[in-house]
Amino acid sequence: MEQHLVMKFTEMLKQMMRDILAKSNVTIHSLAQETACHADLADRAAHESDRNMMLIMSQRDRILLDEIRNALERVELGEYGICFECGEDIGVARLTAQPTATLCVHCKSAMENERMHMTTPYGASEYLFDK
Repeated sequence: MEQHLVMKFTEMLKQMMRDILAKSNVTIHSLAQETACHADLADRAAHESDRNMMLIMSQRDRILLDEIRNALERVELGEYGICFECGEDIGVARLTAQPTATLCVHCKSAMENERMHMTTPYGASEYLFDK
């Protein structure tokens, strides 16, 4: 991959990391500020629902942060933009859409097709496409 593209994606990844960390700090601050005692049962339920959603979002952010760190490590190793499966370049369009991508479009599609077939019960096609 050309050096200017690597630099572009590196900056994208670093900005994604900054955004996630800033959002995480707001979430942590918000959770710390909330009080646990709500007089109304409906208020408590709404509060718990909001809290659970924040925790789920922060878990997703942690996973994404790990993916970003791994991508930045691949940049350092000179391996960024190379498909883990086939060793070919991952397309610029794919990396623009998903800067943490580790598979090219072809290998990702093949993996998804394989996964879909593994989760489809044997013989399901005859039920799905019944005459």
